[in-house]
Formats: sequence, C-alpha cells, structure tokens
Amino acid sequence: MLNGLVAALVLASALSDPPVPSTRYFFILYGGQSMPFRPRTAHTWATFVKTAPDAAGVIHAESVTISWLPASGEVVPYRLRREPGKNFSLDETFALAAEQNGRISMWGPYEISAQRYGMAVTQVALLESGAVAYRAIDSLMNNPWVRHCVHAVTYADPDLNHLIQPVLQVGEPGTSRLAARYVRSCAFIGGPITHDWVLAAIGADQYPVIRRYPGERIRREWR
Repeated sequence: MLNGLVAALVLASALSDPPVPSTRYFFILYGGQSMPFRPRTAHTWATFVKTAPDAAGVIHAESVTISWLPASGEVVPYRLRREPGKNFSLDETFALAAEQNGRISMWGPYEISAQRYGMAVTQVALLESGAVAYRAIDSLMNNPWVRHCVHAVTYADPDLNHLIQPVLQVGEPGTSRLAARYVRSCAFIGGPITHDWVLAAIGADQYPVIRRYPGERIRREWR
C-alpha cells in the first residue's frame, strides 16, 4: 500500500488540471474480471494518450491501447500451449467485459514521458504484427515472444520490462499492485495525480469504471 499522502493526492482527482497548450502524454491502467470472480475473465490493459494543440490552440488527442488476449477473446488459464493473440481496442475490451458481467477498475490518467508513449506505440505494432503469441502462463521459458496481458503492458515500459515472473494475482488486485510498481519506478510525471480531462478527450469518460489509487487493496467477490 502507498502511504496516506500519496493516496490523498490520487483522491484529489476532482481538482484535475485543465489542458496546457503543449504536447503531453498520459497513461491509463485498467483491470477487471467477472462478478462473481472467475479466473478466466481476469484481465489487465492500458491506454496511452498523446495530446497536442493545433495552430489555434485547440487540444487534439490520439491514443493506443494494449489489451492482449487470445484471438478468440476466451482465456484458458492453465493451457500450456501458446496460441494466436489479438490486441483488442478499448471499445472491444469493454464490450468483452460487458459480455462477462465484468467489473472494471481504472488508475489514472497519469502523465508520462514521450519515451513511454513511444514504447507503447512500438509495442502495439509488434503485437499486431503477429510475431507474438498469447499464453496465460507465459514465463515458462522467459520467452519474450509469448506473453499474457500483464507482460504485454509492462514490456512497453523502460523500468518494468524486465518483469518476467509468473503473475500470481490477476484482475483488479493484481492490477492495483502493478499500478503501485509504476509509482515506485517514478513512471508518472508529478506523481500519481490524475488528469481527468484526458478521459473526455478520447471518449473514455463513457465507460463504467471504479476509480482506484495505486496499491489499493481490492477484495475478490466470489459469489
């Protein structure tokens, strides 16, 4: 868990700053699973956003999402054989969650560097090239060409791309711990302070989510 001061900063998201007329980059982390909890529905994904003003000072936004799942959209948790993967869009991911009666938590948007945004764009291109396969347990041989949803996200970060250990907590609890690791690695400019105007800029304010702070303990609901 993060200390109370950091948590208070995150909970102050209602005071989110207005857009500044310069190019900026942001990171939104999502995690969820079905209600009640079923392991095969647990998922972690992220959206990376670039905002920039035009000549008139109007802010425009573009985004990429890393949401790595089997091409079928159905996860088999203990399948040892790799299978074709697909990088789902943000809309597609929320549609899958709705089909599974999913509950979604969100961390961010947090401001990040141009380097991290660039790494995310590169990662999306690699995933969509067909060179990477999906496996829910991806760390058997430390093979970077076989990934599950969490490592598909962390491979796009200069400080977390070494994380190759098996992921033991999945869905919302595991994603909350991952958000805390981003904070500890100083991934967010100015710390874990949210910039809520970014959600409206990319149309992500329409999605039903629970706002969380990094490291927040989230209980499973099995029934």
